[in-house]
Amino acid sequence: MSDRGQPRWSAGVDVEAALTLIDEWIAPRGPAGAGAVVWHRGEVVASRYAGEARPGVPVTAETIFGMASITKPIAATTVMTLVERGLVSLDESVVRLVPDFRMRPGEDGTGIVPELERMRPTITVRQLLAHASGLPEDLAARDDRYPEPTDLDTIVTAMCRAPLQSAPGARVRYSNTGYGVLTRLVEEVTGESFWTVTRRNVLDPLGLPDIVARPGADLAIRLAIVGDAAQAGTAVEMYNSDYWRSLAVPWGGLFGTPAAAVRFAAAFLSHGPRLLSEAGVAAMMTDQTLGAPGGVESGRVAWDVAHWGLGWEVKGTKRRHWTGDLTSARTICHFGHAGTLLWADPERDLALAVFCNRTVTRMWTFILPRWARLSNAVVAAATR
Repeated sequence: MSDRGQPRWSAGVDVEAALTLIDEWIAPRGPAGAGAVVWHRGEVVASRYAGEARPGVPVTAETIFGMASITKPIAATTVMTLVERGLVSLDESVVRLVPDFRMRPGEDGTGIVPELERMRPTITVRQLLAHASGLPEDLAARDDRYPEPTDLDTIVTAMCRAPLQSAPGARVRYSNTGYGVLTRLVEEVTGESFWTVTRRNVLDPLGLPDIVARPGADLAIRLAIVGDAAQAGTAVEMYNSDYWRSLAVPWGGLFGTPAAAVRFAAAFLSHGPRLLSEAGVAAMMTDQTLGAPGGVESGRVAWDVAHWGLGWEVKGTKRRHWTGDLTSARTICHFGHAGTLLWADPERDLALAVFCNRTVTRMWTFILPRWARLSNAVVAAATR
């Protein structure tokens, strides 16, 4: 029987239709703008852009968003390139590589728990990458961080000397501080700046010029303004000020397009661009926490088993998850405070980058179910 005249099914067409969900997000309770790009079986199959990047300027494929903590998987990949070059090993003691990481209590001993600090020499590179070191989330609560201009080196030094809050390996304690220590580790091992190493080892080999640290004046017209940013209206406003953009913290300071981000995620899929070895990719995508509980303190998120790989969060057995109900347990992902989400499902050979330009601080209950609904629709459309 001929099927002539019948419409041919197309995953790309169905996924394009799924992405129209982001149009409904543009509202007073939601973001001003959004962009989404889907990778499936070796190529971008759909993209969509909605709303405004800044007043009067529409979001387009050229719009560069604050990636926030989606920076972390890229930073972790930088560390993994050093592991693969034999410059560092995952289970190496961090204090041997980073002199500033040795215990140096403050003058008044505030926050120091001697029993925990005696465990500091046991902390490994693996534990820093998987948020299992016991270090705090940051130096202060989000709205109180860096209230005055501070250089990156000073912040990283303070992070290296931050007191432990739990025993290494006992729980997952999502930690910008741990990635500050990794910043210093990369610089100690290579003798170069963190972003120099990242550009040479990760971003350039993957062909990602649209992921940038310290975007200059030439990119200003492409940058989305992030709503509800901390320190709003000041010279140190998060994401939007020249100061913040030049600070380029390796735990949350990158800017990029959804298309560039989804290509990075695709490097962990079977038909994506290859950067790391098969063994390196597997290590980053596999839970490294040995069943430890924990979560993200600032997001008030906790799990009985907080599956986390090297840089990437692993979905595992988590429910009510931002990647939805239909992504597999092997899905790797990361969300960003600026309103960004990136995931890759190796069982579906599928990846989604969906970026918004409003922080999750006041949008948390809005964005979580919408991320999940969109992810469900994308998986269903791509695999129908």
